[in-house]
Amino acid sequence: MKLWGWRRPCFLFVGILLLPGSGAAQKSALLPQDTIARIGATVITARDLMARLELMPFPARQTKADVESVKAKALYAMIAEKVLAHSAYRQGMSEDGKTRLMKHELENLFVRDELYRREIVARAVPSREEIAEGMARVTREIQVLSFLVPSQNEGTSLARMLLACKPDSVLQNITRSSYTRVDTIMIRFGAPDTAFENAAYGIGKSRVSRLINSDNFGWAVLYLLDKRSFRPAVELGLADRLRRVEQILRERHEQDLVKTYSFGILKAWQAVADSVIFHALADSISALWKEDTSHFKSHGRFILTADMADLIMVRLTPLLGSTFVTIEDGNLSLGQVLEMFRYLDFSSGSFEGDPFRAELNEAVKDLVAKELLVREGRRQGLQNSRAVQNDLQPWTEYWAARSLYYRIRDSVSVSDEEIIRHLIKNSAVFGASYQVNVREVLTANLADMSKVIEELRQGRSFADLARNRSLRTGWAKRNGESGLFDVSEHPEVGFRALMADTGTTVGPVNLTEGYSLFKVLARRRTKRALTAFDSLKTNIQQRLIAEKRKESLNRFVAEQAREQRVTIDHEKLRRVRFTGVPTFTRRFIGFGGRLAASPLLMQLWDWMSQFQKPPSILP
Repeated sequence: MKLWGWRRPCFLFVGILLLPGSGAAQKSALLPQDTIARIGATVITARDLMARLELMPFPARQTKADVESVKAKALYAMIAEKVLAHSAYRQGMSEDGKTRLMKHELENLFVRDELYRREIVARAVPSREEIAEGMARVTREIQVLSFLVPSQNEGTSLARMLLACKPDSVLQNITRSSYTRVDTIMIRFGAPDTAFENAAYGIGKSRVSRLINSDNFGWAVLYLLDKRSFRPAVELGLADRLRRVEQILRERHEQDLVKTYSFGILKAWQAVADSVIFHALADSISALWKEDTSHFKSHGRFILTADMADLIMVRLTPLLGSTFVTIEDGNLSLGQVLEMFRYLDFSSGSFEGDPFRAELNEAVKDLVAKELLVREGRRQGLQNSRAVQNDLQPWTEYWAARSLYYRIRDSVSVSDEEIIRHLIKNSAVFGASYQVNVREVLTANLADMSKVIEELRQGRSFADLARNRSLRTGWAKRNGESGLFDVSEHPEVGFRALMADTGTTVGPVNLTEGYSLFKVLARRRTKRALTAFDSLKTNIQQRLIAEKRKESLNRFVAEQAREQRVTIDHEKLRRVRFTGVPTFTRRFIGFGGRLAASPLLMQLWDWMSQFQKPPSILP
């Protein structure tokens, strides 16, 4: 059993939303607020469109389509998504277990992010004194010798020795045994180690800093080599320099507040992980990585992606409902923990053994800590806040739309007759590639064909009937046998013979010549055939089903768009501006974690052509 307790501050990541380009935030503020589309009482604004089009890849942007076409397609895809979602809600479509799990975990992310905004961001306000000190530091950089020492006493002794040294002879006058490591480093405002920064900027005429006790490096003493202007900061305008200083100070305050706040929430909790399930999870991840060590490796580390988490869920299906982590006010199942991995950047330096399991253990511990912060947010009722609901709504609509999308798509099928009609229509393309041999009885009408069928049932031979009854005289002379012929010569018969097994009787088939009943004697491909007929049939079936699915979806969306009173202001749409630069933007969540900035738009824009046609009126 693995027992976790939080008895010291836990370092967790700070969350922000990364936007494409340094001017993205300013650009967003200038977006027009005009409503460019309405779906009943629901509206889509220019800002809504830009959030989906600018922050995430859009299929139409990969082509050379003009800007106006891309904007229109993106808007039509957004409208289709909302139309499908509204239809799904009205039909009372229930969410499957996987969607409910995904929705719950996504809501948890947004609850945690809102908790971060309220408890961390709102309090991370730098004082005037801090800003003034930062403005004084930001334009200077300091070069120092950094001496790491094993203890406070040895640091004090080293500082005394450094006071007697000159810059050009420091290392010659200090014995190697006085320190464990020395480096020449450049320190600027905003340095990762605040203790080093404060000590460096506090160095006076003595050139020796006070003794430092750094969280990252332990005990250290700095010796000043040089102070000079930091040109990038000097060249900034005063307003930009002020913004930079405030940003750095806010980030530092947020990191400090995260440690303090997280510790306050987590310190009273303990969690116990089931060792059997932990090792089953570890074995499954390890086995997956072993299947392709190069594919699952990035920058020297093995990675666990969201797709891999889905695959592991499939492999561990019998265990998904089992309790993985026991916590006092509610346990976590393996399925819940795996869903949480979807939003965590987990990687390991090895794919098996104790080092890998130790890293996995820390990752699960981190996820449990995040879950406890979520529960604090839920205790505060943040799941009902407008911010969380607004964050969740696009994803909820997206999943509802996709559920109905797949229901419509999967209801479409293609019959053998549809494949035959396609082949006959394109007999000039396919007919010369295949040959068949059949034995046929051709009659003038269905009544005569019924008599032929009855005689066959009574035991009369097919050859005898073909010889005496068939209207195709050339074949009748050979007891109805056609001999091998190119399918293009008699496509109605030939393609049906190709679709049937040898020895099978097909028909009656209504031809221009009459009614045909035939038995398949042989089939073969010619030298002109590029593929076997079965492969051709499969390819045609896939093409036809794709076309029928597209047609069904476009028709459904167009009908629903009319019913839901969709209107579009194309003039306002034309005034919307966007960069056209493909991006994939991640949103980083408070207290750690990340997800795509918004759902990807589905390729649903061709419905507009049907929507613009006047609906047919039946008598």
